[in-house]
Amino acid sequence: MSDNVHPPPADPTAPRWPFDPETVAKHRAESTSATSSPSLPLAYRLRRHIHTLSFLSPSSFFILTLFLLSLLHAASLLLFTRGFLLTRQALPNVNDCTPISLTTGRLDPSCSLPPTHNKLVFIIIDALRADFVLPTSSPLSYQNHISLPSQLSKAHPTHSFLSHFIADAPTTTLQRIKGLTTGSLPTFIDAGSNFAGEKADEDNWLGQAKRAGKKVGLIGDETWLNVFPKGERESVWDESKIWAYDSFNVEDLDTVDAGVVEHLLPLLDANRAGTSDWDILIAHSLGLDHAGHRFGARHPETNRKLRETQKLLEDVADRLDEDTLLVVIGDHGMTDRGDHGGDSREELEAALWVYSKGAPLTDGSWFDHSTFSAQHPIANLFNASLMAEEYGDQMNLDWPEKGVRTTRSVAQVDLVPSISLLLGFPIPFGNLGLPIPELFFRESSLPSAPTAPGAPAPNPKKKPSFFSRSSSASPPPPNTDSLTPLQTLLQASLLTSSQLSHYLQTYTSLPTGSSLLPHMPELTFVLSLAQSAYRGAHASGANQEGMELRSLEKFWSYGRKAREKARGVWAKFDPVLMGAGIGVWVGSLVFGLRVVTATKNGNRARFIVGQAVEGGLGAGWMTVAGWLLGAFKPFEGLKPLFLVFITAAGVCVGALTSPWTPSSPFGTFGFSTRISVRQMVHLLPLLAHCAIFTSNSFTVFENSSVLFILSSILIITLLKSLSAPEIRLRNRLIGFTMAALVGVRLMAYSTICREEQIPKCHVTFHLGAGSWASLGAMGVAAVAAWFIPTMLRKSLALSASDTGVAPAYLSGGVRMFLLLGVGYWAVDWCIAGLGLDAAGLGIATVLKTGLARVVQVGAVLGSTLVWWYAPIPLRIQRETIKDGQGRDLRTQVKFIGFANSFGSSYLLFWATAFVGVWLVSSPPAQAVLTLYVGVLLCLLEIFDSERDVEHLRKSVTAASIQDLLSTDIPTVAPSHRGPNFLQISTIALLSHLAFFTTGHQASLSTIQWSTAFIGFPRLTYPFSPLLVLLNTLGPFLLASLSIPLFVFWNLSPTLRDQGPIALLRNLLKAGVSYSLYQAAVALSAAVWAGWFRRHLFVWKVFAPRFMLGGVTMLATDLAILSAMCWGALGTVQKAKATFGTKVVE
Repeated sequence: MSDNVHPPPADPTAPRWPFDPETVAKHRAESTSATSSPSLPLAYRLRRHIHTLSFLSPSSFFILTLFLLSLLHAASLLLFTRGFLLTRQALPNVNDCTPISLTTGRLDPSCSLPPTHNKLVFIIIDALRADFVLPTSSPLSYQNHISLPSQLSKAHPTHSFLSHFIADAPTTTLQRIKGLTTGSLPTFIDAGSNFAGEKADEDNWLGQAKRAGKKVGLIGDETWLNVFPKGERESVWDESKIWAYDSFNVEDLDTVDAGVVEHLLPLLDANRAGTSDWDILIAHSLGLDHAGHRFGARHPETNRKLRETQKLLEDVADRLDEDTLLVVIGDHGMTDRGDHGGDSREELEAALWVYSKGAPLTDGSWFDHSTFSAQHPIANLFNASLMAEEYGDQMNLDWPEKGVRTTRSVAQVDLVPSISLLLGFPIPFGNLGLPIPELFFRESSLPSAPTAPGAPAPNPKKKPSFFSRSSSASPPPPNTDSLTPLQTLLQASLLTSSQLSHYLQTYTSLPTGSSLLPHMPELTFVLSLAQSAYRGAHASGANQEGMELRSLEKFWSYGRKAREKARGVWAKFDPVLMGAGIGVWVGSLVFGLRVVTATKNGNRARFIVGQAVEGGLGAGWMTVAGWLLGAFKPFEGLKPLFLVFITAAGVCVGALTSPWTPSSPFGTFGFSTRISVRQMVHLLPLLAHCAIFTSNSFTVFENSSVLFILSSILIITLLKSLSAPEIRLRNRLIGFTMAALVGVRLMAYSTICREEQIPKCHVTFHLGAGSWASLGAMGVAAVAAWFIPTMLRKSLALSASDTGVAPAYLSGGVRMFLLLGVGYWAVDWCIAGLGLDAAGLGIATVLKTGLARVVQVGAVLGSTLVWWYAPIPLRIQRETIKDGQGRDLRTQVKFIGFANSFGSSYLLFWATAFVGVWLVSSPPAQAVLTLYVGVLLCLLEIFDSERDVEHLRKSVTAASIQDLLSTDIPTVAPSHRGPNFLQISTIALLSHLAFFTTGHQASLSTIQWSTAFIGFPRLTYPFSPLLVLLNTLGPFLLASLSIPLFVFWNLSPTLRDQGPIALLRNLLKAGVSYSLYQAAVALSAAVWAGWFRRHLFVWKVFAPRFMLGGVTMLATDLAILSAMCWGALGTVQKAKATFGTKVVE
């Protein structure tokens, strides 16, 4: 507003100690006197200082309160997370059996099978999705480029096996490597280690190969060295055969793949020539994965990498000798956008191809009948898999959406025992996989090595006992040296079940494995049935084949059930820690609520925070003293968490027990005895948002629910505006509310769908890299980049604040950086769409990196140093007042832009911070952010007009008839307390809507990992993770940074000779209120994730939403602290320096 009436000076009779700067000297003198008085105990004097926090200035107290609330949020999240997302106990045990007995020289049939091959080539094509390899009926642009596996499987079915290869979530490379080598199931929370790296601490088939004297080489992705470090005594690698390459430079599609070709093919040539000295080669190519991240599955560059993969497989197959087994896998799949990490079908579906030029993998009788036929040798296994609840346990899958017919399917963990037994290694100790039937349905024999001199002759009548793992005697050889195909498969299944039984017994004997104990009787019973059937197959007069089939089915049933039970309780939930976290979380809400309500009653917030500090310090010191005295020995393993909980609980209890001013206990929480309807109405949006997480369906469609709640608030605002008492205010409210509604609906047009929303959702956000559609989106983003500074200036012009430094700052600096941000994506489009040669690609990459860094540096410097030293947008105009005869009477000085001095200065800070989020957002998201800015500016004017309406009504109500006839009722409030909670809720809901409409969902698969490389061609810590967070949480950060703007907007400063303005309490109330909203939403997501922790969708729906809520809460706290400490206090300092404005709590 252009007019403004300054607030009157504070009442001189009101008690202001110790908060009024005019009485600070007096207070200090009294404090010093009290401190030195011998009549007061030291503890009392210390508590007095802590209760009042008299040693803190108003701004320091303001920061301390926000920081304390942030610490409570962090403590509650830490406690709950440690109880909810615990990883399973990894056992260091190793399967140390020896395949060839050292005492008898015979094969130990209870340890492994005789190897079919002596060498292995293990090729991982990163992100090799199943439909990239499996034949399709109506191929899409990216299908049927890799045809060699299906051709060889059709021509030589006994030597080639091709199938779906189902990964376990999380579908990140490091976790998949661990699962593919140990046979374990990594837990959900382990996804975060994909960036940081994590050494495998469990038994694995690479370690078994090293113990067997095999030489293992590595070519390609360096992630393998994070899991299995080189240079250590227990290193699995042949150090002379390691060629590792950077794994996170997604801009580079060819270096790693070229390195694989360069080193792998010569080693295979040497092997055929008989001059090789390797036994196992691991080759991991990354080009396909990088092409997916960079361009998506449908891009020509992805097709090029698929064709190169076909050529690589052809070259490897040609050079393969008969004693070398070839295994080609995808570690995970990818979405059509090229992302992975979550658990959608596109991400879980990889491909598996096993090929042998020499010994057949499968007996020909396997193919006499279809796997759907009742005549098939193991038809019952296939039929049983149809009832499997787990997607990965089904043995046949089709994929009609991708044109894939029904094809064999294998769980990734099943590859671990299969490779181990094919190479003659012991099965890793913690393996949960089952042998792949096709690789063991063949005739085999159990040859005996020559008997050592003096060794006892084998007893042919004694049968082997494969379950006596603790027996010191060497097992005798079997009754026969030859096994039928069914017996070979049964032998492999028996060995796997034996090791699994040993692992479960060891795991459940530990305190951390008690979660599996309730399931052990059922598993033991199934295993005993399998053992009984196996023994019965060798009884005289028994139907041997029938009993062997029954035994095989029971062994598989045991393995499937064990894996199912392990999945169900793999992460051991700790209800105590979860409850402690929820308790502290609720306490933080009560603490924040008390602070907010206390700001309405003078400076009582200082006493509440003071007692909270006292409670935290007292509880913390008592806990430390108790430990020193040995009082908490039962909690030795939980020392840090116990200290966190006790200290946080002390803070919450201290805040609760601060003096009650109202006589009613409701006054503790700032409510009157009877809660008004208006107070409840303000809470309704928050309650509705929190209620979303009580159902998996509502949680999945949270974006629609948020849109509905936000639109409802705006529609109610529109209806209320019709009753505004002044036509000018009525028109402003109607116009800005209608504009906000239109902007919200346009934002909602941009959608990205999670798997559970299909077919009720249609993707409109993601556009193919290098496509004409993405070029159109870039054109829209360029127009938006030019238009955003204009919108900001128009908003300032409404209060005559578009003056001084503002035009140059916004139209010059901010607009330039926004256009450079669009330029970054334009160069990116050229790289993706124009097919540049090597020289052009190099130039474009340098230009793109340079543009990104200019914007990054500009955003950081602009929001810090440049903004700090920039003056308030103000223009001084001098006018000479003349009398009727034209003589000069006096000179009048006008401050143009004075009425919105606070708001205009802070808006420049917010606009500069907006540039950083703009850069990491793709062009479709930039278009959405433009609408977001427009809606936010509309809300500024709506809230300001609502305050004017409220003030006008109060003025009219308080005025007498004589006053109404003789004076003008002011139409502008002299001051305001910032946004109320309903308005805070509107801002928070807008941030959630912007999150969903900028290409995100509460799902790992929608994380835009490629933003980690904006301005950094390689993975660079800590910048790459921060860029991903900025892209993901950008709307929440912008909303947090805007909170002071709603307090400052159209609030003019006071002059040097006027009274102080109570501004800090309003900033504190607004900041804490917004933090409370996000914390309450996160708490609701956490509570219902804990409640549904055994729900089918807990890791698919509830846990990701809880994680998003927790991260958002912490990011919001950090952003509010930054906004208040730098932006808000910096604005206040400018007002002090320019006008001499006095600010009190």
